Amino acid sequence: MENNFNLQDRQSFRINPHTWLRTLLAIVGDRERKEDAIRKVAQATGVAPQEIEGILTTTIGILIKETRSN
Repeated sequence: MENNFNLQDRQSFRINPHTWLRTLLAIVGDRERKEDAIRKVAQATGVAPQEIEGILTTTIGILIKETRSN
């Protein structure tokens, strides 16, 4: 996945929900990848792994609704 966006320009920042949904589903569908991703995010942010897992679940749910509505 390319990171060709400017996070400072929050007004025009957009993601491709289909791409992100496929990516997140691939990560959480593989137990080792999921645990590794959660560990890395937790280390980088200081957020508890349980909270990261909740964020992933919520994000996937939002992306599913977004992709169904389009």
